[in-house]
This record gives sequence, structure tokens and C-alpha cells, in this order.
Amino acid sequence: MFGRYKINLNSNATLHFLSIEKYNTRLKIYIENNIHFIWNGDNEIIESADDIIICKEELKTLMAKKSPEQKIGIVSEFICHLYLRANKFKQHFLFRNLEEKGMKKGFDGLYLLKDEYFIYESKSSLETTLDATHNSNISEAYNDLKKKIEGVNSTNDPWRNAYNHASHRSIDFDDKISKTLKKLSKEYVQKKYSKIEKYNIIPSSTLYLGTRFSPIDKEDLKDKIEQLIKPYKFNHIDVLCVNKESIQHFIDYLDE
Repeated sequence: MFGRYKINLNSNATLHFLSIEKYNTRLKIYIENNIHFIWNGDNEIIESADDIIICKEELKTLMAKKSPEQKIGIVSEFICHLYLRANKFKQHFLFRNLEEKGMKKGFDGLYLLKDEYFIYESKSSLETTLDATHNSNISEAYNDLKKKIEGVNSTNDPWRNAYNHASHRSIDFDDKISKTLKKLSKEYVQKKYSKIEKYNIIPSSTLYLGTRFSPIDKEDLKDKIEQLIKPYKFNHIDVLCVNKESIQHFIDYLDE
């Protein structure tokens, strides 16, 4: 479905390589079964087939207003959220609000897996950016997470945004996460910043390749990412790299 290759480097680091050229039937069905919940939250009940249609229309309206860079960001994040859900990561945010830019000054996502929470950050590159690499995108995502967590350019409190999402009625409420995020937000305001080595993180990279599409060279990228993350600090890291042909397949799906 995702053309996935998963590598456990050690007990604290996992690599996920996805290669998506076309949208096969299985992937489309999985999107259809999840799009409403990614957009609106897992507690938002589907009352009729119209709810899925409305969700698609809202996404199409959102995409129509965005720049090419913003469009690839939206599709990249959606596909990564779809994949993480398929791997038992529980979504504790609304994609709807993330992409309305009210949340973009915070994290790109917050997940729960086996009672541990993970912070997600996404970077993507246009197919016209010929020198783009997964290493450069992962590096940018990691550094963004580090700056947000450690209070660099601390005008905006990312924990408050995450708390607002995790407390939303459409999200499965988790008291432990809610209290933790609220505490972190208070400390952030007091300039008592955290260190990234305490956190579980998911930096992701999506490369749009167009006619240059090819599946990820698994061994080559494994070696490159393994070297890249050696100096990184974290409690656990899941690195997510995606080779994708085009956003047009997602747009076509929305039009179906």
C-alpha cells in the first residue's frame, strides 16, 4: 500500500521508507476510511456518506487557496498521518486546524503510541527542487523541533497549541497527555525550556520527483540517515522518508 521498508536501527531509532508512485486501490480505500477522522478527529462520527464528500470538498477548497509549496506540504503531512495511523500511532490533533495555519506555529502533529507521546515535524520539497535530499529535509525538521522545544525564537508557545488540540472534544481525551502539555506550556511561558533529548520525535521528509520518480534506494538512504542522526539527541526517533511522484494523485482522489 505504501511501498514501505522499515528498519529498526536500534531500540531508540526506527527508519520508515515509503515509495508512492500511483495510488493503488488499497491505498485509496484506506484513505477513504480515514480521511474524515484525520481531518475532523477520531470522535467525530460519520453520520452519512455526505460527511466524506464534505470533507473532500473542504480539502479541495483549502488546496485551491494555497501556494505550490503549501500544497505539497498539505499532501505530504496527510500521507504521513495516514501512514502513522496505519502503524498504530494514535492521532491527538486535528489536521483541519493544523492546515488552517492557526497551529503551524506549533508542531505538525502529536501522537500517542504505547503510552508514549511523539512529536511530529514535516518537511517537503517541490519536484523542481532538483538538489533536494531526504537528509536535508530531515535535518531541517529535526532542527525545527529542537528550536521549538528548547525555546529558540520563543515568541510562540508550541505546547499551548498542542494542548488546545489534545483537549478538543473530537480527540480521544488522554488525561496524562493533557496535564503534561499544560505543564509544559506553563513552563514555556516562564522560560523554563525543555531539552530535545527527553522527547520522542518523528521528523519526516517527502520528495516530489515527477518524471524522475524512483523508489527509495533503501541501503543507500539507510547509511545516509544513520550517519545524519548519530549526533542527534532524542529519547526515541522515528525517521519517515517518502518518495512521491506528484500531488496530482491526491487531487484526483479528492475529485472522485
